[in-house]
Amino acid sequence: MASVGESGEAQETLEVTRREERLAVPRPLPGPLRALASEQYRPLVVAYGLILVIIFVTALRHPGFVSVGNLRNQLVLASFLGMAAAAQTILILTGGIDLSIAWNLNFSAILLTHLTKTDTSASRVTWAIFLALLSACVVGFVNGLGIAYLRIPPLVMTLGMNAVMLGVTLYYTKGTPQGTAPNVILKLATGRIAGIPWAVLLWVVVSAVLIFVLKRTVYGRRLYAIGNNPRASYLSGVPVRRVLIVSYTAAGLFAGITGLLLTGYSNQSYIRMGDAYVLPSIAAVVVGGTSILGGSGGYVGTIAGAIIITLLQNVLSIENRSQADQQILFGLIVLIMLFIYGREAKVRE
Repeated sequence: MASVGESGEAQETLEVTRREERLAVPRPLPGPLRALASEQYRPLVVAYGLILVIIFVTALRHPGFVSVGNLRNQLVLASFLGMAAAAQTILILTGGIDLSIAWNLNFSAILLTHLTKTDTSASRVTWAIFLALLSACVVGFVNGLGIAYLRIPPLVMTLGMNAVMLGVTLYYTKGTPQGTAPNVILKLATGRIAGIPWAVLLWVVVSAVLIFVLKRTVYGRRLYAIGNNPRASYLSGVPVRRVLIVSYTAAGLFAGITGLLLTGYSNQSYIRMGDAYVLPSIAAVVVGGTSILGGSGGYVGTIAGAIIITLLQNVLSIENRSQADQQILFGLIVLIMLFIYGREAKVRE
């Protein structure tokens, strides 16, 4: 009888243990929340959450920061950075990079103002815009040729092209850019429709198209494949060279658009106007969750990254921080985001 009693107690103990284990198991999150908490979307959640944190914390110290006018102006500035970061997103997804963006966009801007300084007719302005964007695409195309066919590392190729464009720009302008922005470019960069800046609307359209291309087209899938393993992509039939040339040409186009927008915003072109966009455009991509090694990420995160970088620059300016302080904090933010996403711990995701 004692053994029967002991057996019953053991059974009860086992049932209690099982009930406790069931209670200890966390309930699964609902579908949408589970997707957001997944490793795939975690960088996006962190990036967009950081935007809210920056706005909230800064608003506590500077209530005027959250005024409609200031936030709208920050979106305009973010749209310029977002255009430059679009170029870097495409290339970084392939495992590349573009350091020629500074003087590429600078030359496009200068070419526009020089061609329209004495004639601002519609036909002349249209032709000037076309040539400015064409020159930017040619620079990107040459970058692509060197990287795809000559096997020059992207860092070296684009850095060398940046030096070439610096020399071309100084030779063309003799160190003194002339002319002002055409009216249509001025309105595009600073005008509004129904209170919404044209530059932001242009960014929305470009963003929608680029996100669709990256996620829903064969070209987009090939970008990710090349970024993950270019050799395997080539062996599986992907035209790697062609994709790289198209990508660097598209990056040049985005650089040219950025140059035109900056010209309209400042109503002039000037020497070194693109220098301030090299590191921030790369940082916006990385902060947005795209792997600097290529093969993962996307432009949805880059949008958040561009806004974060723009807000941080504005906050540091409001706080009257020195340039050294700004560079230190800027670098720390990028490193923290890299650690969050685990980029240094994974060679490939």
